[in-house]
Parts: sequence; C-alpha cells; structure tokens
Amino acid sequence: MPEDVTALIRKAPLSFLGTVIRLGSARMTAVPVDDRTAVVQVDQVLHAPDAFKRLAGTEVTVQLSSEVDPPALGESAAFFTQGMVYGESLAVTEVGRLPADAVQEHVALAATTANAMPFSALQRDIRDADMAAHADDADAVVVGVVVSLEQADGFQASEHSPDWWRAQLDVEHVERGEVPSGKIAVLYPNSLDFRWYKVPKPKASQEGMWILHATTGDLSQQAPFQLLHPDDYQPVQKLDALQAARR
Repeated sequence: MPEDVTALIRKAPLSFLGTVIRLGSARMTAVPVDDRTAVVQVDQVLHAPDAFKRLAGTEVTVQLSSEVDPPALGESAAFFTQGMVYGESLAVTEVGRLPADAVQEHVALAATTANAMPFSALQRDIRDADMAAHADDADAVVVGVVVSLEQADGFQASEHSPDWWRAQLDVEHVERGEVPSGKIAVLYPNSLDFRWYKVPKPKASQEGMWILHATTGDLSQQAPFQLLHPDDYQPVQKLDALQAARR
C-alpha cells in the first residue's frame, strides 16, 4: 500500500512534481548509472529546503527506489527524495513516489492561499503535532515573560559544561503541570558548545510558551524546572496550535 503524503514528507526533505525525460541516464558524471537512474524535469517543487525551492524548470538526476516500480518514460509523478550529490547539477535518491493526481489537491489549495509551497500547510501540521507530542512528554507547559536572568552558582566549569543560568518567568498561564502561580525559576544551558547551542537561551522581557522539564539532583537546588530541548521555547501564538493539536 502506498505511503501517505505526511509519512513521505517526514522521510524526505525535498519533493517535487516531475516528468521522466530519460531512463538509464544521469546529468552528473559522478553518479553511477544503472536501470534505476533517471533524469527528471522538475515541474513544480512541493516542499524543499531554502536552497532548493527554485528547482522548477531544471533537470535533476534521480536514483530510483528499488521498492517502487520504475516510472515510464514521459510519466509524471510526485517524487519524494533525499539529497545525494550536488555540483554542476543535483542528484537525489528517491524514498517514495505518488501519482501526480494524488497531490493535486495540495497544489490547487496552495494556489488560492498564502502558502509558499503546496505542502506548507502539511509541514505546519507536522511541526504542530511534533510540538504537541513533545509537550505531552514534558513536566509543565506555561506562558510567561522573562523578568530576570542570572548565572547559577555552584557548578564547576569544564570544556563541555552547560554553563547553567537561571531565568525567572512571570507565569501568565499554565497549560499543564504542577506550577505555582507567580514567578518560577527555570535553568537553561547558556553554553554554545555543540551539546547545548540549540537549547533556547531566554532573553530579558521575552514572552513565550515554555515547555519545561523537572530538575533532579543538584539542579533541583537551583530551580524546579529546566530547558533541555530546541523546541522548549515557542512563540505565544503557538498555544492555540498546541491546544488544537491536543484536542
């Protein structure tokens, strides 16, 4: 049974509507050619990283999946791919494929909305669902404003130490968890080391939705909660999306 669009978007960072113009051929000499190598003209990009959003009208080399029957010459389809080689052209590895008409409703909808690309709405839904799952695994979710910042003491510095700081949040709304009203202390790693640099670094007067994790051990003496994950800060507007995703 073919995978649905959402599952394929999760697996593939780049998808496009394309037409097969050559089989057993490649646009790049660095790509080995076999009977599952095709040159595909990109008719419309469905979703992509910023660097590849303007591929429409170009030809790319596609190493076709062994799990899907090869397309016919001249056939149009929605190709879901991962990058393989980038140079004078682009070569990608196919992770899935759908008939072109299977994505037409998304193409048509994007043409009548402010969505940048046909799968923009689906990508938002995926992010919101992931955020809701992350929030459900956390110990608390609050909306609040950062009212003070200070370095936490009592921790020995080392090459990869998190450099714990403490933010005081003035909590305006508790979405879930056992959180007292008023101000609460939240630890966060201020280090830019690779282990910590993606974790949110609160700023003075910053308002947002904070996804919090309970501290343990020595950290619990400094604050009851901490930030640990890149998604632990969200704009306030994401509260509505969280509530909708959890319904």
